[in-house]
Amino acid sequence: MGNSVRNRDMVRLYVESQTREKVVHVEFATEERVGMTLYDIWDVHCTDSRWWVINHPMNLYTQNDFKSRDVALTFHIGLTTRVRSQHDQAIYREDEMAPGTWGRWAQAVEAMLHGSEAEDFQAVGVRLRECLVTFAMEVADDRLIPEGEQAPRAADVKAWAALLANYLAPGSSAKELRAYLKRVSEQTWTYVNWLTHSKNARYIDADIGSEMVRHIIGMYAGAHIRMNEILNPNFHPCDDCGSYEISEGICQSCDWVDPNYQPMLPLSEWPEAKKTHSGDCVPSSDISTFISPKNPPLGNTR
Repeated sequence: MGNSVRNRDMVRLYVESQTREKVVHVEFATEERVGMTLYDIWDVHCTDSRWWVINHPMNLYTQNDFKSRDVALTFHIGLTTRVRSQHDQAIYREDEMAPGTWGRWAQAVEAMLHGSEAEDFQAVGVRLRECLVTFAMEVADDRLIPEGEQAPRAADVKAWAALLANYLAPGSSAKELRAYLKRVSEQTWTYVNWLTHSKNARYIDADIGSEMVRHIIGMYAGAHIRMNEILNPNFHPCDDCGSYEISEGICQSCDWVDPNYQPMLPLSEWPEAKKTHSGDCVPSSDISTFISPKNPPLGNTR
């Protein structure tokens, strides 16, 4: 990821989308390689909170609970390792468009991991179908319905998926994405229904079904994030050269100035900054005896 202007803007957008607060300061804290993965750690200040943001996958941790970035990274690695050891998670699960859907998907995967007979994997199909129905019910909204048309039934997965695709990927520039979302939604719904009634269902059949559902829900979440980026006034290419390397409303390639840029409040002008922070982002440890990988304990600890 690295400490680039675009990455800083991505971190800011992510935190604002998750916390619903305005970000007032973004600072690249450090990077650390663990095995084959290079983790970036960002120190992000919002109007009423402060967070560590770590990638692979991107997640945020409140500094009320994780005052040390080393502890936050250790927890992040442990958390993501445990999750991946059970089943790969969707990249875009960070997006909160359909939390109930992801919960039902996780239940289906859990049932699959403990299944052994055909009827067990048929039951996984039932859970995956319920997952898709939940998705349709969570995204159902009158704003998706074209004027003069009636709303589909609440459980009409294909109809609501098509309406959502039209909403999240409008216009000619997104026609490929829109068509893909609709096509894969229909195919996923068809496959899950087949799994539900397959008397010879195997583990691999259920695994394929869970991956298909994970993928399509993740793609809709990705389309949702894409739309939010497009609508964000501070996240767009340079009007003159098309570059995305825009910092504080100024293009780093051609010096174009964005007349609509909405600047963040400088950290020095944030009223809470002087009360809670001293120096350049040097937090205290959140455990009584802090042990980092670079500072191992001496002797035995009991």
